[in-house]
Amino acid sequence: MQTKTTKTAAKQVNKLKSIRVQVETQKKAERLLAVANKKRAGRKIKPDQLLNFALDLVTEDHLHALQEQSLTHEDRKELLRQKYIETRGPISKDEFLGFMMTAAFLEFLRATPLQNAG
Repeated sequence: MQTKTTKTAAKQVNKLKSIRVQVETQKKAERLLAVANKKRAGRKIKPDQLLNFALDLVTEDHLHALQEQSLTHEDRKELLRQKYIETRGPISKDEFLGFMMTAAFLEFLRATPLQNAG
């Protein structure tokens, strides 16, 4: 016996995707859903609805903070080197490392806001 699937069911399945999250993130979402679903009437609030609502609240400042958090010390050093290249001309990575150990580097940092290094 063969099972038939309708076109609408197939289309609906294709619209769904899974994403990987840390266990703690999943637990946090489940706790929020449990609170949201403690109500007397109405349909159950689904994880997709909660996530969609939360994503609409993300601002440019939040995205900038996430970008900053993703930088390693090596990334920050490279951003500073690129800023140096923009303002003072070419310098190799090794030469820049040596420059970072001089008093002139402190002056460079004072003249170059770190927010503008990226």
